[in-house]
Amino acid sequence: MFDNWMDVTSGIAMAGAVAYTIYAIDQRQRKLKDLINVLDGQDAALSRRLEELIQEGMLPYRGAATA
Repeated sequence: MFDNWMDVTSGIAMAGAVAYTIYAIDQRQRKLKDLINVLDGQDAALSRRLEELIQEGMLPYRGAATA
C-alpha cells in the first residue's frame, strides 16, 4: 500500500509541476506580446502602408540620420 500511495503522490506532484511550467511559459509569452505589440490595429495598418509606399518608391527614404 505504501508503494501505491507514493506513486499517486509523485504523480500528483509531477502534474502540478507540469501545470505550473505551462502557466509560467504562458505568462512570459503574454508579457512579451504586451511589450512588442505596442501598436493597435489602425497604427499597425498605417505603418504597413507606409512601408509599402517606401518599397514602391512613392516615398523617399534615406535611412536613419547619423549624428
